[in-house]
Amino acid sequence: MMTVIFVRRVASAAMLWCAVSATVISAQIVNGNDGSLTLSTTPSSDESESGRCELHIWPSKGLRSVYHGWLHGGIVDGAVNGRDGYPEVPSDPLTTARQVELLKDAGVGAMMDRLDVDVIIHSEAPVSTAIRQSQGRLTTSSSPCYSELILEDVFFQEDFVNGSSLKSLIRFRDFGSGEGPPTQFGTWTKTPLKIFPPKEASSNEAALTELSEAFRANLTEFAAARKGGPIKRRVK
Repeated sequence: MMTVIFVRRVASAAMLWCAVSATVISAQIVNGNDGSLTLSTTPSSDESESGRCELHIWPSKGLRSVYHGWLHGGIVDGAVNGRDGYPEVPSDPLTTARQVELLKDAGVGAMMDRLDVDVIIHSEAPVSTAIRQSQGRLTTSSSPCYSELILEDVFFQEDFVNGSSLKSLIRFRDFGSGEGPPTQFGTWTKTPLKIFPPKEASSNEAALTELSEAFRANLTEFAAARKGGPIKRRVK
């Protein structure tokens, strides 16, 4: 059973107990049959009867890396795997679990104009072939209106000419009330990095903070591109 985190906006101030980027988590821990834990919202009886819209969000499998230049070979994931000739990168700087934390704090529902929905953040990345080949929902849901936000890839890119950056390949799929095929939009987003990767151990914390901020900035850029803002590259 995959652990998921349900985040919901709560209307009454009396019900607030934990604010997270203009959203609130109202939840209970439920034990799964396999020993896993699910953090789920507890809807009112009216909401249970009428059903609510859902936005499902998936993180990527972790930080990857790529090099553009001519100083050495361009081995994919050379930096994150510690290959010779690549800058030293802190161990697991942007894991799937860390991405989940950042997604919880980012207010993605409001960012994507999904204000009155249940935002469901999955704890594991989906299978890449399912993202590209499936025309149906990636998870079972009876929601009357359903959409997905998927972080397909997150790359640290080292460019000999343009410097370092964090690049994210993000896809949004809107199924409406149907099962598929969805309306889709996808693009790469990119944020420059000035500190990451750190050149010395004393800069580790600042570098990781910069990486987290770049992750959030890429989400914001994606939301703007979907609304008609500047687009770097669309996903076919």
